[in-house]
Amino acid sequence: MSPLGNPGDDGRVEIVISLDAIEPPVGRLRVASGPGSSQGRGEDEEFLFTGWLGLLRALYQVTGASAGGPPADS
Repeated sequence: MSPLGNPGDDGRVEIVISLDAIEPPVGRLRVASGPGSSQGRGEDEEFLFTGWLGLLRALYQVTGASAGGPPADS
């Protein structure tokens, strides 16, 4: 996935969560270009997840968090 903040990109994206099952949550996240973005809708990406931790991990991936996981408490 391209990093947010590319030239001509205001950084807005839409994250769509589609659930196939509720308990435990199973589904996919789709990241779509935001309304003011220079990227086309053809560049949407999809991330599969299973369980609550899988959903959180997918959200960290699509929001650009570091691969090391959530920030540590100080």
